[in-house]
Amino acid sequence: MEIDLLVNHLEFKEKVIEWLNDGFGGENSREFYKGIINNSLRDKYLPITFVAIENNELVGTVGVWRGDLLSRQDLYPWISALVVHKNYRNKGIGKVLQQYALNYCSSLNFKEAYLYTDIENYYEKSAWRDIR
Repeated sequence: MEIDLLVNHLEFKEKVIEWLNDGFGGENSREFYKGIINNSLRDKYLPITFVAIENNELVGTVGVWRGDLLSRQDLYPWISALVVHKNYRNKGIGKVLQQYALNYCSSLNFKEAYLYTDIENYYEKSAWRDIR
């Protein structure tokens, strides 16, 4: 499996937008996610989107954003929009994407990174802790 910048694999851009809209959005949110992805097509700094590719197929994605929770604008960066294709789940890809994103944050000298989720008992397995 390879993890790379989405900007280097634009053939997956529409699929990433679709995954984010399906996973986190709703009927009227596609343009919102399209805007996020279009603004994260970069090769450095934030926001940025990474993709996991296996056998020339998109298997996962994750972003590093400046914000992901409106009430906590004081915190950044955020590990955001982690999605692994349903056929590739439970194979450790989500953990690899999280670690890749955290390593990227470290490379930018961020000492901490944040994540917002309503999923229980997933991120805790990767040593995330609740700061509510």
